[in-house]
Amino acid sequence: MDEEKMQDEIDLSEIDSLDKVSSPGNVELPVEEPAAGETSPDYLDQLMRLQAEFSNFRKRAEKEKLDAIRFGRETLMMELIGLVDILEQALTHSQNAKDIGTLQKGFEMVGQQFLKFVQSQGAQSIKTIGETFDPHLHEAMEQVDTENPDENNKIIAEFQKGYKLGDRLLRSAKVKVAKLNT
Repeated sequence: MDEEKMQDEIDLSEIDSLDKVSSPGNVELPVEEPAAGETSPDYLDQLMRLQAEFSNFRKRAEKEKLDAIRFGRETLMMELIGLVDILEQALTHSQNAKDIGTLQKGFEMVGQQFLKFVQSQGAQSIKTIGETFDPHLHEAMEQVDTENPDENNKIIAEFQKGYKLGDRLLRSAKVKVAKLNT
């Protein structure tokens, strides 16, 4: 019954549109729209193509992301391998070293190379000694009393350096903090 009523409404709308004549010989023809529940094959085809395109886009974006990560790792590993070579050379030379000063100088050079590498990757050490303690950047390992109000909440020693990469904390600095004795 509803289908008959819908068919009657469609027929009436077609008659109304046929009555519209803009000029002799120029008649506006009715546009058939799919009834409720029906889908046009063109729309279905278009939807399937869009779904396939989106799926391909997602796969391509994931592959590009993985390629970028792999390339970043390769670049990082190449630099680390160079540092490992320097460390191996230092260890080889340390076996024949008779002078402690020369050995110490060699390890200082290796340490400088590692620090240079870390800085080349954008990491910066966090300033500690004399700075005000910040729990977001520093980890208090020890607290000592002080009578000087200027030293209250100030860092007086560093146990381990902390590092940031841009605005992001990589590792907090482990420090000794002075607290005013009350």
